[in-house]
Amino acid sequence: MSKHIQYGKTFGLFYDAYRKFCKENSPDGKPNSETPEMFRQWFIKNFVSSMDDATCCQLFLRDLNHELTHIYLKDENLMDFFKAVEIRDLEGIKTYIKDNGSSVVLNNDDLLENLTTGINFGICLHIPKKSQGFVFAYSLYDISNELRIFVNHGMEQYHISSNEIEDKKSIVYTDSEINEITKIALNLISYIYCFPECLVDGAPHDIKTQNNHYLNTSEKVVEAGERSEGGLVIPHFRRGYFKRLSSDFYKNKKGQIVFVHETIVNGTAKTLEER
Repeated sequence: MSKHIQYGKTFGLFYDAYRKFCKENSPDGKPNSETPEMFRQWFIKNFVSSMDDATCCQLFLRDLNHELTHIYLKDENLMDFFKAVEIRDLEGIKTYIKDNGSSVVLNNDDLLENLTTGINFGICLHIPKKSQGFVFAYSLYDISNELRIFVNHGMEQYHISSNEIEDKKSIVYTDSEINEITKIALNLISYIYCFPECLVDGAPHDIKTQNNHYLNTSEKVVEAGERSEGGLVIPHFRRGYFKRLSSDFYKNKKGQIVFVHETIVNGTAKTLEER
């Protein structure tokens, strides 16, 4: 009998703190309808000192209420593909957030008093054989049209702005780790947008929550594969990038995201678009 694949957790520290809080503050030591708000007030009073702290707590409570989308990668190698694809266009990602997110009140700065409105879409990304998953919260601000991506990975949390992504001299490009994580966050959305058939309902055997999906690898991003010593197929991913079709030339596909990759035809590099 094959072993079950273990996936990295998200909000692990928050769930531990929440269970301990309920044990100490609930009449029977168990969660009830009042404990989420009690926990929020306790956490804000004792731990929140920045916009990122407040955002993380808010996302945890939304996850507690089954509002976040959980995605489990079927193939851990897909992470290498996300890290390799260069960032080209944010407009298609903003469109996806608009179409799939929820209207929320957003913090505008670390004072936690300057509030505004926007659209938010949250994903918990679980990776095979990794102890920690990623939490990505994409917030699109109504007035400025700025996209902010909140990142939580274990003990680390911070946000990335579309203003930084569009500035080639920003930390998004000078810090290799943040560059990789930015690519993962953006290319995950572009990939789902481009290949919606790869996102299927389902979850590992021990997951009891709602709104869970597996993410398969599209054959359109794979050139070929070789077998490792253990007999597993290791895919070779195509080099390319995601592109939003904005020209009127694409009458039926305008606004869609496609994957553009290079191939060699008669010794000459050509670009091909995959949808």
